[in-house]
Amino acid sequence: MVVTQAKLRQNVFTAIESLIEDNLPTYSFDSTPFTYTLVSELPNEDAVFPTVELDSARADFITITLDGATGDIEIEVTLKFYTDEEHGKKAIEVAQDSLMNTFIGNIPTFIGIDNLMPMEDFWTDNIISEIDIDNQVINTATSIIKFKLG
Repeated sequence: MVVTQAKLRQNVFTAIESLIEDNLPTYSFDSTPFTYTLVSELPNEDAVFPTVELDSARADFITITLDGATGDIEIEVTLKFYTDEEHGKKAIEVAQDSLMNTFIGNIPTFIGIDNLMPMEDFWTDNIISEIDIDNQVINTATSIIKFKLG
């Protein structure tokens, strides 16, 4: 899908959502396989884990010329990972590694089809922490993916 400035956020979301849906991370806990669920927003109640949340794209127009007529559109997408505490932090690390490798392997598609140029700091992970959701301790972490519109 060609990402255009006119529908930047919608196009980026659709492209990333399709890529993740086709490559959902999996891991094993006590010999039982678990596959992440993709959501656009973690539900307030009855959340299912493991989950990866795809936030809407954030865009910045960075001027290049003094008159502001020319610039780059920088795009940032945040993925939020959630797993049960008992599954350990490794469950998040497995998902981050899996999706990072999927995104890196799809750089030619981002450039050639989607019109998205990976930025120098293309993929960044944040540390894994614990939060409380509905009296349940959950491991969580984020990964940030950065592009420029081609």
